[in-house]
Amino acid sequence: MADRNGYGNKAETHGGYVMKRNRWKAYEMMSCYQGFIEYYEATGRKDLLDAAVATCDQIIRDEINIAGGSASSEAWFHGIRKQHLPYERLQETCVVTTWMRFVEKLLQVTGDPKYADELEKAFYNIYLASLNRNADEFAAYTPLNGYRSRGHHHCAMHTNCCNANGPRGFLAFLRALFQTDGEAAIFNLYASSSESVFLPKLNEKVAFDIYTIYPAEGNVRIVNHTVKQMPFTVKLRIPAWSAKTTVKVNGKPVEGVKAGTYCAITRTWTIGDVVEIFFDMTTRAHVMNNHVAFTRGPIALARDTRFNDGDINEVFRRRSIKDGQAMDFASVRAPSEDIWMAYSASLPIGSHHEHPDGRRPQTVFFCDYASAGDLWQPSNAYRVWFPMEYGPAD
Repeated sequence: MADRNGYGNKAETHGGYVMKRNRWKAYEMMSCYQGFIEYYEATGRKDLLDAAVATCDQIIRDEINIAGGSASSEAWFHGIRKQHLPYERLQETCVVTTWMRFVEKLLQVTGDPKYADELEKAFYNIYLASLNRNADEFAAYTPLNGYRSRGHHHCAMHTNCCNANGPRGFLAFLRALFQTDGEAAIFNLYASSSESVFLPKLNEKVAFDIYTIYPAEGNVRIVNHTVKQMPFTVKLRIPAWSAKTTVKVNGKPVEGVKAGTYCAITRTWTIGDVVEIFFDMTTRAHVMNNHVAFTRGPIALARDTRFNDGDINEVFRRRSIKDGQAMDFASVRAPSEDIWMAYSASLPIGSHHEHPDGRRPQTVFFCDYASAGDLWQPSNAYRVWFPMEYGPAD
């Protein structure tokens, strides 16, 4: 995406603002491609849908970071490979909400679960992180490392555009939560709720209750409340990050559950039937450019100064952790009501590993990225990407 700059795709070098004669300003560009999708719906022009799909897929490959966010100074900048660096004005909330709307629309039109994966990652990480504790203000920019603060006075007004656009993210999440393709009830996202939908091809309404504290834990219980006994299909999104997922119907395992797909269950449903899902919430390390970060399920994790567990900028030992490695993180009680999820881990931190004490792992604490820095004060710093030591030959 960052290569789509300049007039005629030639990079501009004059240093002008990103929106001048170029195609790399994230918010506006995605809005145009969303228009392509809606024009496709109205006219059947599949080339327009294909263009939107190709563009979205390139954004996923090149720009979307570990927290589901993107953009520096509201522009594409090859964000995936630069996310560990302190770029300016990271993850504008207007870009985040437009991205959520873009993937939500593609999910609706294509039925591809990867777009639900992206919507989920953005919602539970960067989107909730941009909202303050009182839920009355959205940050303009939200870095992956540093601290959070109020939005600027945009265009000399006593507000910022992100306060206007921010609420759209909740609408995108709710629209995608539970849908139908006409004959199946589709669970794209998981949250405690009561859901019902009309299945036009069957001319029937179906209803369910969902019980879960996902994504704090990986268990979801869905109870059928459809009054009429009848055959229909339920589709359950199995996230790409959940390597080993178990699905049961009335206690009996369902075969063929595969990450990154829908688990389709077609049967005659009776009121009170129970579907249980057990997602793989293994914490995994992500190593990139001599830095490391951690995720648990869809959640990006961060160290936070509120844990008072040492220097959050301390380095990890050289080559001590491999990309994709499963990590032993334990769920613990949060030290503050401001923190949603908290975990402890013993990790190879610190440069003094020739010393007997320095060789031992250090116990440190993490929280979910949405809670990190939630005081919106410089004294409440947090960090997602951690440096790893370099060696003399590096």
